[in-house]
Amino acid sequence: HSSLGNLEKALSYFEDDVELTKDLNESYPTNVNYKNGLAISYSKLGEAHSKLGNLEKALSYFEDYNRLTKDLNESYPTNVSYKNNLAISYLKLGEAHSSLGNQEKALSYFEDYNRLKKDLNESYPTNVNYKNGLAVSYSKLGSYYRDHLSDQKKAMEYFQLCHQLWEELSSDYPIYKDFSDNYEWVKRALGDM
Repeated sequence: HSSLGNLEKALSYFEDDVELTKDLNESYPTNVNYKNGLAISYSKLGEAHSKLGNLEKALSYFEDYNRLTKDLNESYPTNVSYKNNLAISYLKLGEAHSSLGNQEKALSYFEDYNRLKKDLNESYPTNVNYKNGLAVSYSKLGSYYRDHLSDQKKAMEYFQLCHQLWEELSSDYPIYKDFSDNYEWVKRALGDM
């Protein structure tokens, strides 16, 4: 329903999903799959509220998502999936705070996202998802420095970093349109500076 644009219907299903996974997590608190499922449910519900313009509600669910992913990552530090989900939670918090005008908080979360994506990319250099996530983190930081701090030099540094990564990804994986679209976007961003 979310993909089809039926956001109210999607929201209803995401709310049901949160209630069910919350019950499972409370009934079986030692089962990490239920905790992870609840975290993902909070993320989906936050995304739905964000698409509907309910930014405060979205932020609240992204905070729940972050709290659970942080706990999972701390409890299972070798689980790469939990670390990646924690990184994504920082991205979602950064975007939500940016939309709400909380720019200092947004920057802090974008930096946390970048730190984890750097670590994941360094640990797994052949993982395309982590490399792309690192490029996204650089683009978020570049955009932030350009749009909110008017620091063109710092913005350019971040855009050059994501330019290099998206150039490599679009060359190595030409079938993935997102990589070539992102590469074209960052070329325009650098050209406008």
